Amino acid sequence: MREIDPKLQIAILRVLRDAAGAVGSSAVAEGIRLHGFQSSPRSIRLYLEEMERQGLVEPARRGRRGGRAITPRGLEEIQNALVAERVGFTAAKVDTLTWQMTFSPTSRRGKIVLNITLIDAGLLEEALDLMLPVFEAGLSMGDYLAIGFEGERLGEFDVPKGKAAIGTVCSVTINGALLSERIPSTSRFGGVLELNDFKPVRFTDVICYDGTSLDPLEIFIKGKLTSVRQAVETGRGRIGASFREIPSPALPEAMRTLNRLDRIGLGGVLLVGRPDQPLLDFPVPEGRTGLIVTGGLNPAAALEESGVATMNFALSSLFDFSRLVHFRQVKERLAKGDLGSRGAVATPDAEEGTDRFALPTSLLTEGGPDASHHSGSSGHRQPSFGRRGA
Repeated sequence: MREIDPKLQIAILRVLRDAAGAVGSSAVAEGIRLHGFQSSPRSIRLYLEEMERQGLVEPARRGRRGGRAITPRGLEEIQNALVAERVGFTAAKVDTLTWQMTFSPTSRRGKIVLNITLIDAGLLEEALDLMLPVFEAGLSMGDYLAIGFEGERLGEFDVPKGKAAIGTVCSVTINGALLSERIPSTSRFGGVLELNDFKPVRFTDVICYDGTSLDPLEIFIKGKLTSVRQAVETGRGRIGASFREIPSPALPEAMRTLNRLDRIGLGGVLLVGRPDQPLLDFPVPEGRTGLIVTGGLNPAAALEESGVATMNFALSSLFDFSRLVHFRQVKERLAKGDLGSRGAVATPDAEEGTDRFALPTSLLTEGGPDASHHSGSSGHRQPSFGRRGA
């Protein structure tokens, strides 16, 4: 009998669950890297043999590829895993994907982090009608998405039978883009952010990443705590968002990077704080500056609010930026059958425009005259910044 680290066993089971079918040891070895583990395919094969004896996995029932699939008992094991083994799982995955991301805001090439939302395939057009206004209002994480159909793959995610997958850019992409410019960031918590006239007012609920085994926004969406559609229509409502911190000395370079992301359609920062000062009443340690980033799953929240059943997989996988589709092109491409593996869409060149994030001279001056938390002149993502005004 080969003893398996409980955390590694849960990671293997999660990879098999997300694959939605039988996979081999090499694919599992690659998949667990996203969960912060390293193991050879040979070791994984031995682990899988032991897990098969436990009834957690089973051999492929047909086909020549072989591999193993998760069993109902394996799914139950994920749900019942000791909390002590799962706490901090999300924080570790955020850090792992941040490091593995290859996208550069300068070259506009490489892989970003993708969330996956699964829906019944027959509801795809209805789902897009509900999701695209969230993009138009600027309450999504960037301007791009991806579509996958039955039997296709989005990143490392296999789309199961009878389903369509909608990939949205995960807010952790901000972390990776900053890291590519040598700016480290810390993800503190995800929460429900209240808006008034599209301006962030306060967090009403938060869950710290290092104290949870699940993605906070998945929890808030299934808990019916968001009102994204109302926010889109009126500017007042509750959306998913998260809180980041960066080193204060890196703030000028971070502003330049955020503006570059904004221009290429990967903007998502709603507020930039002042060094060493609270942001929306949340304290920030000395030498740090807070950022509030919109949630990548906000379009999926609009589906749940409308009664469309979803399965959401935050932090799902890495995905090549060049394969994303601009939200204003997606319905036309769908009508032409030019989505998923049926066709690739090259991302457009960056648009010229005014930087949204300004760095006032007083910002880095101790005891500056303005204690507000806004970036630039407004510090929030107004519709007039192009999407509704474009």
